[in-house]
Amino acid sequence: MDVNHYPNAITLLLQDDVPGLLVLRNDKRVATNPIPYTFIVNIGDQIQFLSLLVISNDRYRSVLHRAVVDRDKERISIPTFYCPSPDAVIRPAPSLIDDDHPALYGNFAYSEHYQKFWNHGLATETCLGMFKN
Repeated sequence: MDVNHYPNAITLLLQDDVPGLLVLRNDKRVATNPIPYTFIVNIGDQIQFLSLLVISNDRYRSVLHRAVVDRDKERISIPTFYCPSPDAVIRPAPSLIDDDHPALYGNFAYSEHYQKFWNHGLATETCLGMFKN
């Protein structure tokens, strides 16, 4: 199962001791070693894009990820997804914009990104480039 990543802000993931979370590192999928019964805080596309990337003006990045199943061992994980209000206006933080660091993204509503993400399809991992200045 390839879950990839969805346009949410933060995912809190409670996992067990069975591996199954893969992250993209240096263009390769890398398995993570689970720490049983701990929470993973995954910065999602919205934090990268809407909150951190846009607000941080490209200074923070989310981790592209997916989950896979182990055919020999059952895996239990409990993700909880958090998103901004559909009418929330997302923009670079004014304190991070100056002559040396111009705004890399324009202002837009969260619902606009959400709609473009789903209309763009899951053929690519993200639609960040659609909002760059």
